[in-house]
Amino acid sequence: MKRVDVLIVGGGPAGSTCAYELSKRGLKVLVVDIKRRIGIPVQCAEFVPIQLYHQFKEFFPEGSIAQRVENMLSLTPWGEVVSIKSEGFVLNREVFDYHIAELAQKHGAEYMLRTRFVGFEVKRVYLERIDTREGFWVEADFVVGADGPRSKVARLTGEATKNFLTTAQVSVPLKVPTKDLLIYLRHYIPGGYGWLFPKGNLANVGVGIDPSYPINLMESLKILLEELKAEGLIEIKIIKRTGGWIPADGLLPLVRGRVVLLGDAGGFCHPITGGGIANAVMSGSMAGKSIDKLQDFEEEAMEIFGPSLWRASEKRKKYMKRWDNLKEIIPKTWIAFEEYWI
Repeated sequence: MKRVDVLIVGGGPAGSTCAYELSKRGLKVLVVDIKRRIGIPVQCAEFVPIQLYHQFKEFFPEGSIAQRVENMLSLTPWGEVVSIKSEGFVLNREVFDYHIAELAQKHGAEYMLRTRFVGFEVKRVYLERIDTREGFWVEADFVVGADGPRSKVARLTGEATKNFLTTAQVSVPLKVPTKDLLIYLRHYIPGGYGWLFPKGNLANVGVGIDPSYPINLMESLKILLEELKAEGLIEIKIIKRTGGWIPADGLLPLVRGRVVLLGDAGGFCHPITGGGIANAVMSGSMAGKSIDKLQDFEEEAMEIFGPSLWRASEKRKKYMKRWDNLKEIIPKTWIAFEEYWI
């Protein structure tokens, strides 16, 4: 039976950053992921704040940054445009994610792709090769759940995220270059928002909505695309499609015995903005440096991330289950408004 110090389920930014930190310390690390290649498919809008670059410069190789951005413009249904500073980068996630995994492997971490986590038994983990259906056991001292918003590791060890936003995104030609993130707060995007994130001569255009509202996600995206076309910003020529789920409950209990949850699996994603890459990387780094002191990791994570994520989750529950008087609701629930922070 194969034996490792740490088995990581999920090779995204959280899992691979954790693998990188652990393998640098000389631990024997195995990362399993259902994908054929780390970083594909991309399932997010790809923005990261500039602070992440300064903290983890080694994670940003040539080709990982599509474009630098400066501000976030929030466009309201009543015509007000609110601008706040939002320096950072729109990434090429397939390059960024793959590079972190490469760094981890250079330090000795092993990756098994097309491999599914099935379950636990005492200190053993049962895995399955997706293409051959071959099952096998791996013995591990610690298990890291970095397997995304609908984490099986979380479900099998206790509390898991119950509330989600659902998202759909397309990549389209951008006709008017911009250095800003554009946020569309609209009646037809209930409980969420639309976005245009520039990537040079392309743009990621998407919507995230609360699935409890009776509106078709793709219809909502279609209306946004028509609005952007009418403004002369884009061509509706679909180059790529993607989508996914955003956890909306805030942080979960992160440490469950010898199991720890990171990234979206642990609820590190912001329940209103959906921003999760930076928190995923930071959670992976923190856990990788504290795998033998997991309670310390949990306390630090709760202190750093807990209050802002729980506040967002509570605002969502309190104000965003109705989507009628938007001039009252939006300032209380969107980060660009002073009222959000009161």
